Amino acid sequence: MKPAIDDRAGGQAKANLLAGVRVLEWTRSMSAAFCVRVLADLGAEVLKLEQPGAGDPLRASGPFAPDARYGDDGALFAYLNHGKESVTLDPARPAGLKLLRRLMESTDLFVVSQSEPRLRALGLDIDTLQRINPALVVVSVTPFGAVSAAQDNAPSTTDFTLTHHAGYAFHQARPVHAPGEQAPVACADREVALATGVAAANGALWGLLDAQMNGTGRMIDCAQADVIAHLLIEPVADYGRGERTFSRVREELQGTEVAGGLIWLLPCNDGFVMVSPREQHQWERWVELLGNPAWSRDVSLCGGREARNLNWLILQEEMSAWTRRHSRADVFERAQAARVACFPVSGARDLLDNAQLHARAFFDRWSDGSPEALCMPGLPFALRTSGGAELPRARRVNAPTLGQANRHVFEERLGLTRGEVETLRQDGVI
Repeated sequence: MKPAIDDRAGGQAKANLLAGVRVLEWTRSMSAAFCVRVLADLGAEVLKLEQPGAGDPLRASGPFAPDARYGDDGALFAYLNHGKESVTLDPARPAGLKLLRRLMESTDLFVVSQSEPRLRALGLDIDTLQRINPALVVVSVTPFGAVSAAQDNAPSTTDFTLTHHAGYAFHQARPVHAPGEQAPVACADREVALATGVAAANGALWGLLDAQMNGTGRMIDCAQADVIAHLLIEPVADYGRGERTFSRVREELQGTEVAGGLIWLLPCNDGFVMVSPREQHQWERWVELLGNPAWSRDVSLCGGREARNLNWLILQEEMSAWTRRHSRADVFERAQAARVACFPVSGARDLLDNAQLHARAFFDRWSDGSPEALCMPGLPFALRTSGGAELPRARRVNAPTLGQANRHVFEERLGLTRGEVETLRQDGVI
């Protein structure tokens, strides 16, 4: 499990921090899959267990690539499983469970999303697994945790139910002018899954380092509900200082003011910008940029923060008269040059054209069979060792085909004959 640096490939040293670390993933959880994806990015050797004949349900979940082979065209599956190898195996079958236990003997990290009772029924509880491999690290990623008051009787969970259970949906969906008509909604775009995946990956790295130093594996219990609840720093602090009248009602019934005269969302001729001239010196530079209009010299209207807070809606309309004549990029660049906090509100198209992200080689490209590869989000960090080795960026993403590693794993790693593998395949075990 010792971290290593690969030899130079293509003239550039490649940092594989987890080279030699073997990870086994048995999960249908997006959080667990993203956790393992991060570990694969860091160089771990990952085997992903999939159901024989069917595979991960995300293979059939859109959006789909237009020209990829049917069954290998799910964009989300490709994103979550790049860098992994697919093995088909059914641990619910006695022969499949036996093979899985054999794989554990040479595995460093086992990532699962099954409930504790399910694992115990199969003889895959932490005590049994560590008798098989004392240094094995097990990471459990479930909605409410392996140790939970809610787990046994929990309904089917989604990002929507988890954000409401943990109180995050209420926190995100405020303020509004009609709470009875505008119900809280779930987090945007897989936020629960991705945040939990990062947290679980951090826990896995700690477990691997601990096992390397002490020779004994650990059970790491990561609950999605815990990850979401721990983000509620401000509401918990407010409650601790005596706040008891939490409300989602907006004090004003119109406009797009965000934070009491400190932040404004302003329309441009091609979208919106956020601007935040909080301090007096920032405000003065902002109105100078606007041409020092007559209203900006009205002390009662905007002479200080208190006045700006009181008159935010009037100021929003006045400032919008200027921003509407300009593009988002123009307002952003001028505000930045004036040292005023400002940024454009971006959509997907804007991100794909973002010069900053391209300068950092952020986007990977998915080899989906199309004439032109499609962009995908890449690593959220860059890493360079003291020797100059780097984690690859701007990579070409390839989704593993179902069962692509079966022969290598069952014949070479476990020593089965080709005939034995064929029998297991016909029986639906692999």
